[in-house]
Amino acid sequence: MALEGVGKGFRVCLRASELILGDLSWPEMAILTFGDEHILRSKDLLVPPELALTALAICAVGRGLKTALLLDARREHALSLSRPEGLKMLTGLLAQHDVEPLYFGVSREGPLASLKNLKIDMDWLFTNPGLLARAIEDASPVRRKVEEVDVSDLGSLSTLLIDKMGPPSFKEDLVSRIKGADKAQVAADALVGMTAIISPTALLGVGLKYAAKFLSLVRERRKEEYKSFLEMWRKNVEEGFSEENLSLLIGEDGLKGLLEVLQARKLAVVIHDVIRTPYELFLPLLICNLADEVGEALVIIDGASHLARFSWSMETLSSLPGEHPGLKLACLIHTGPELAYEKLPELVRSFSGRRAVIFDMEPGYIDVLCRGKPASFKAALLRGLEEAAKERLSGNLAFLLYDSISEPLPKLIKVGPGKLGRLKGALGALLGRIKK
Repeated sequence: MALEGVGKGFRVCLRASELILGDLSWPEMAILTFGDEHILRSKDLLVPPELALTALAICAVGRGLKTALLLDARREHALSLSRPEGLKMLTGLLAQHDVEPLYFGVSREGPLASLKNLKIDMDWLFTNPGLLARAIEDASPVRRKVEEVDVSDLGSLSTLLIDKMGPPSFKEDLVSRIKGADKAQVAADALVGMTAIISPTALLGVGLKYAAKFLSLVRERRKEEYKSFLEMWRKNVEEGFSEENLSLLIGEDGLKGLLEVLQARKLAVVIHDVIRTPYELFLPLLICNLADEVGEALVIIDGASHLARFSWSMETLSSLPGEHPGLKLACLIHTGPELAYEKLPELVRSFSGRRAVIFDMEPGYIDVLCRGKPASFKAALLRGLEEAAKERLSGNLAFLLYDSISEPLPKLIKVGPGKLGRLKGALGALLGRIKK
């Protein structure tokens, strides 16, 4: 069913995207899900997040918006963009619009390595030392202040990152230096930061358990494990933030390739491969660089939940539409319990205040959305979530749409497979490309 389900799912997503975009008067929009997995998987339809966001971007271009789509390649499913099948799915869709995706990451092998690299503009980065300092300070799980940043090339940036992202010295007390380590449960954002550094290839759950277990050993003052852990940390930071690796993320040409595609095709797609890696701190910097360059455009951000690990990115991203008139941000935010970032509720609140598309969410976020609203809003939200779940079980794409101006109460939207109609030929061509 997979390929046919993808084709039908794309058609349904295109129809739903018209409703999701609305009158385009909103500056920011949240797209909320529970888990970071398929939005819909039924007998006839397969809708992974990547497919839904691509349909939204294509629809926005059809409405006259220049659109930059940032897609997360680090999901674990059969059509993940880091796998050949997933990348073929995406390139097949984009080929109809004569667009090739760009890549933001450091991979030198695998499907993504065949794509053209997108890089943060070096001049932009070095002329925004305040943003760079906050990014480094928030990304390190060690309590370190980064008050001034004086870098002029990749070599000096590499030295700075190795110094600030590295472990405490053997003489320092790790328990007192790790963010949240004095609490009964170490803060999730600090643990994720540790995991990205000490076991960058491990699954998040495995890495989190390992980091948490180590901290318990540290509390018991088991000296040899402590030294071994810190040495591994130091080695990984030195290798990860080498000048060679940084050159794959930062360059003199910067966003030139993206801006050229955006000007010519109105659609630019970036596959990012940095979530839950030591390079995660560069994603919000890329978004800020993009916002400064694109002018009036829609930027769709996949994997936005992970940006809540950084308090500076929360403050900066939420202010971007106000600082750049004509800029719109749409963020896919999943809320599952594995993401216990302290700032995630704030991210949800910030981007759903004006407009939100709600497929599902972790129950704790009900009160986040309902804060400051009447009881009728909560009643409509709960009733709508139940109905949307039933519709998805029946094979329809269903979600709630909320807009503080046009739809002040959450409204149930459902879109079924229907007939292929005028899109039949396009879908046939898509499936043909994917099968090749």
